[in-house]
Amino acid sequence: MRVGAFAVLLVAAPVAAAPFDDLKGAASLDYEASYVHQYDEEDASGEVLGLGLAGARLRGQAGGDVLDYKIGLDLHAGATAPGGFAYDVAIFPVGLGLRLGRWSRAGVVGGVGASGATGTMDDGATFPVEAALELALGGYLRVLARGRVSWLSAADARADGAPSLPVGDELDASFAVRLGHRWMDHDFPSGNGYYLGVGYRESEGARMIGVVVGHSIDMGSR
Repeated sequence: MRVGAFAVLLVAAPVAAAPFDDLKGAASLDYEASYVHQYDEEDASGEVLGLGLAGARLRGQAGGDVLDYKIGLDLHAGATAPGGFAYDVAIFPVGLGLRLGRWSRAGVVGGVGASGATGTMDDGATFPVEAALELALGGYLRVLARGRVSWLSAADARADGAPSLPVGDELDASFAVRLGHRWMDHDFPSGNGYYLGVGYRESEGARMIGVVVGHSIDMGSR
């Protein structure tokens, strides 16, 4: 099942310019839960004190030996404090991936999505740009780092809500370390494991920090 899911991702990436025999790529799937809580109330303009989300993050890339075309999908739902059903979904049809040897990779993706929370956070269309790094440190440790800047539409109360950014309306970032193992699956470099890290968010003038926990699977081509 795991091999089949990643095979679909690698074939689906639209890199028609490269012959199929020469097509190389990589993919990752994260199941993640996170909670961040407001710690700086000086500039906060919204009602949200905390935000918890759980869901999946899927990334796939394919291309040549080093540079790839990259795509992705995010599906997350949860709740805010004070109480309100929250969601954050996005599709990333455009991106550039960089493979750093057999086991590590980096990339940037851009896309469109939607987020909000009933009663506490205005619903709006989002236009996120995300940069991410997956760095293997030996056979058992893997660093997972990402940062996302989002521009919003139809959510005026959330405009210019990231105090640290000269551009963009919201900021999300996380840094985690995964403990697991890696192996060669039919000559494909693969790995999985559980990870724990720190999450950070800026929205509606508030700075929020918390914890992320999850499980990730990764696979690459020969």
